[in-house]
This record gives sequence, C-alpha cells and structure tokens, in this order.
Amino acid sequence: MKIACQRPSHFSKTVEYELVPANTHSESTHSGPAWKADLWAGVTSGILSVPQGLAFALLAHVPIECGLYAMVVPTFVSALIRSSPFLTTGATNTSALVLGAILGAYDLAPQEVVPLMALITLWMGSIQALFGVLRLGEYGRYVSQAVLVGFSSGAACLIIAGQIRVAAGVPAESSVRFIDTLRTLLENIGHASPYALGLSALTILIVWSCARISRLVPGALIAVVATSLMVWLMGWADGDSPRVGVLDQVKSAWPLFTLPDFHSPHATDVLSPALALAVLGMVEAISIGKAVSAKGHVRFHPNQELLAKGVGNIAGAFFGCMPSSASWTRSAVHLQMGSRTRWSGVIAGLTVLALVLVFARWTHYIPKPCLGALIIWIAAHMLDFRAAKYVWRWGRSDALVLGLTFASMLLIEVQYAIYLGIFMSLILLVRRVGELHLVELTQAGPERFRELELDEKSGSFPITLLQLEGELFFGIVDKLEERLEGIAARGARVIVLRMKHATHIDASASEALAQFGAHFHERGGRLILCGLKPAVFEQISRAHLGEVLGPDNLVCTHPHPFESVRQALARARAELAGTKTEPLIRTASESADGAAFYEI
Repeated sequence: MKIACQRPSHFSKTVEYELVPANTHSESTHSGPAWKADLWAGVTSGILSVPQGLAFALLAHVPIECGLYAMVVPTFVSALIRSSPFLTTGATNTSALVLGAILGAYDLAPQEVVPLMALITLWMGSIQALFGVLRLGEYGRYVSQAVLVGFSSGAACLIIAGQIRVAAGVPAESSVRFIDTLRTLLENIGHASPYALGLSALTILIVWSCARISRLVPGALIAVVATSLMVWLMGWADGDSPRVGVLDQVKSAWPLFTLPDFHSPHATDVLSPALALAVLGMVEAISIGKAVSAKGHVRFHPNQELLAKGVGNIAGAFFGCMPSSASWTRSAVHLQMGSRTRWSGVIAGLTVLALVLVFARWTHYIPKPCLGALIIWIAAHMLDFRAAKYVWRWGRSDALVLGLTFASMLLIEVQYAIYLGIFMSLILLVRRVGELHLVELTQAGPERFRELELDEKSGSFPITLLQLEGELFFGIVDKLEERLEGIAARGARVIVLRMKHATHIDASASEALAQFGAHFHERGGRLILCGLKPAVFEQISRAHLGEVLGPDNLVCTHPHPFESVRQALARARAELAGTKTEPLIRTASESADGAAFYEI
C-alpha cells in the first residue's frame, strides 16, 4: 500500500530518524567501564548540588540544612528504586518557590517551620508514591506544553523578582505575590548595598565564565567559595553591623531524624498545596525523564520513577528535607557524563554528604547576595522565549492557555496557579478530543481514493464513502449526527463509514449511530461500517448498533489494506444494482492541493 500526501512547496527538507533499541546505550558515546562513568557523573552532579541546595533553601525561606539534606536523602533513596540512569531527584527552583509560597501563607514561629515543611514533604511523597502504585504516571502527559511554558516562565519571573532584593542587599520583606514583591523592591531600591551588588556581579561573572569554558565546570561552587573567601578576608560578616548578609551555620552536617508535625493546626490545610506540589513534580519528572531518556536511548518507566520520587520524599520528610523533584540541570549532567546505571544517583547523594561534612563549619561565611545571584542565574535559564514564541504562534487556544497560566503565576497564589493550569490543560484536551474528524473519500482513479473535506456536494451521489477517525465518545455525538443527517438529506442511498482509525467507541456514540442507521433505513438508505477492528467488531455485534445494522452491514478489517473498503463498496454497488445514475460514487478529478490520496 502506498500512502502519500501532497504538501505545500515550502516543506522541502527531508528529515530522517534513526531508530535505536530502547534499552541500549550507544557504545561510541559511552565507552569504558560503567562504574567509571557513574562515578564521574555522580561526583560532578553532587558538586553542583551543594550550592543549589543552599540557594533553594534560601528561596524557600527554610534553614539551609533543609536544602542540603534534600540533595542527600531523596537523591540517595530514589536512586535505589528508579530505573533511569539519568533522572536525578533533589531540591529544585520550582519546588522551593511553591514551598516558600505555602509556608509564607501562615504566621509560623521559627520552631514550627521545619516540622510543617516535613509534613508537606511527607504528604507530597505519599501522593506521588500512590500515583506510581496506581500507575497514573502516564496521565502526566495530558498537561499541555502551553501550561508548562507558562508556568515555568511565570515561576522564573517570581523567583527573579524575589531574589533581586537578596542579590542587591535591599532591606525589604519578601512576599508571595509578584505585585507586592515588585512594589516593595521599588520602594526600597535606593537602600541597595554596594557590597552586595559587587558580590552578585562577581558571582554572575564567575558562573558565566565557567559556563563558557564547559558546562561541567562547577561555576556555582567556585563562585560560592570565592565570594565566601572574600567575605572572610575582608571581615564583611564580622561585627554588629556586617557589610553583607551571610547564612547561618549548618546545625548538623548529618541529616537528623525529624518528626513531621501531625498535630499542627495547619496539618490538613497543607494537604491541598501538597497535592499541587505532587502533581507539579509528576509533570516535571515525566517531561524531564522522557527528554533525557530519549537522548540517552533508554526506556523510560514513568510509574516506577513516580514511585521512586514518592518514596524519596517520604524518607526525606523524616530527615528534615524540603520537597524534592526531578532536576533538569543535574539530570542533564548525568546524561552528558555518560551515566550507565542508577548508582550514579547514589554517588551524587553521597558526594553532597561528604562535602557538607567537610565544609559545614564554613557556611556562616557564605554571602546571601551570592546565592541570590545564583538563583537569578538559574531562573533566567527557565525563561524559554523560543518555546513561548512557538506555542504562541501555534494557535489561539494554546496562546490563551499560555497567557492565562503565566498571568495566574503572577497574580494568584502559586499552588492555585498550578491547579488552574492543569484545569486549562484538561479543557484544551477535551476540546481537541471532541473535534470530529470526518472526511469523504472520493474516487480519483481506478484504484485511487482522495480525501476531501465535507462540503455541499457530500452525499449528492448514491454511494458516499466516509472516513471517521479519533475518539468516538459522547462529546462528538451531536456533530456526528448533524454531519450524517446532512449527507443523507442530499440524496445518498448508501453511506459507507470506514472506521479503521476510530480508536474507541462509547455507548453514546454507538447509540447515535444506531438511531441514525434505523432512521436512514426507514427512508430507504443503508449504512455500512467497515474497517472494524476485531474487538470493536465484537463489541458492536453485541450492542444495539449491531442489531439495527445486521451482520451484512458490518465489515471487519482485513490484513490486506483497504480490503474491507472493497468489500463494503461491492455490497453498496450490489444494493444499487440496476440504477442508472452514473457515477455511483463521487469522483475527484479536480485538483485538491494538500489532500491525502490512497492507492489500493
């Protein structure tokens, strides 16, 4: 069988794809012992994780050890369960942003922050583990690209606006709302510290220079060490009036057992935002995991990854870890370093623990402006203007979803913005699934059929051959009945409906076809369904639709392409034997640019 499609002239470039087995690595790309690749990937990722853990804890307004622990316990535990050699779990920009918004909504005493944070982490992990057990991982793909781009862009703007005050040393309180943050910043920008601005500029310069050399150079860690040495040597953190703000010292280098606060008055209040965090983490894990797995030529198991993330967060909740999610930056490092097994994640967690044990005593020299600048640098890379441009140009519905998601991130609380984005994704999905894909197949030669959109001529010949595609569910029933009635009203005597690509049919659609078939038969017409897959054929035969049409009007699909169409047309012509109307079926000798044609 040949299937061709006439296309506009500007589609001139041919793209070829090489299919690679799912569970293999390219030997030319990843050569050498597996343990060596895992070791280098884990160590490199671990070194990168330390400054990120400090920065994300600052972003979430929790003790810095909570961010560091989140790079150890969940990373270690998740790696023991997951199958992907690349996907890495730990604290992330987005999870820290949402956590900060959740905690900021309550008036908490300092001693209440960590237990409530641990409870949020526990709820989030339990929900994710449940998603994995119930095999709900595949449903993460139903969150549209427009929502993801809008959310990440809005989150980046929120993060940058909130961290400018830290990077500039502006004495202003943070806010969970973008407008409030921006107003407070503008009111106090005149009090910016030149020392903080200098350290922030130095941080950006170091990170930018290292990135120019290689992505594997730990620019963030070098910047933290360099600025900390400067603060120590200059004495900028000493005295009652330090020149720059610095971090508190880590209370314990070892992750300590922490009991979530089940008796907190907010214990049930945080369940809903924890669900938002869990869903966001699911979408991040699936999108990042599929991307790195495709590049690394390995199979991705979304449900197993969700279970791994969930168990990692559950374990982290009892060791004072902030919520963790999949990290694109660190996962990309594992991919680039040629990680072979999940043990690279274990090594990454142990590397962070070793670095914290060695350098924990020096954290009180790390300047906050340096971490604020690092967060701004990371958030700036979340702004994907190219992806936003493509989504915006794709269509009005995608552009609307993108704009609403982005605006909601800036105007309402983050967890509600997540729910709004998911809701809009579902609305978009239902709308697209609910579109009726019904075309007419017209005779374009002795053994050739051409697709044409339905028009005023459809149904004006004795035999009308239609092709129905997609999901046949209650959402398209009204449109389907309207199209078929219009075709019957133009004089069609036999309607052949090819359902080879009809993936599913529910009771509502089946009953609609049964009612039309019965009314059409009363008016002297005949409805024939062909191209029915065996399961659909059996289902229809047992239903009311099968009783109305009868076995002679149901044609099962055939191994030979379009054989069921030939059989259906033969029955239609036999039905019309003796009629003098010619031709029996609509021809398409006229040009139909852009239409697909089939040679059978």
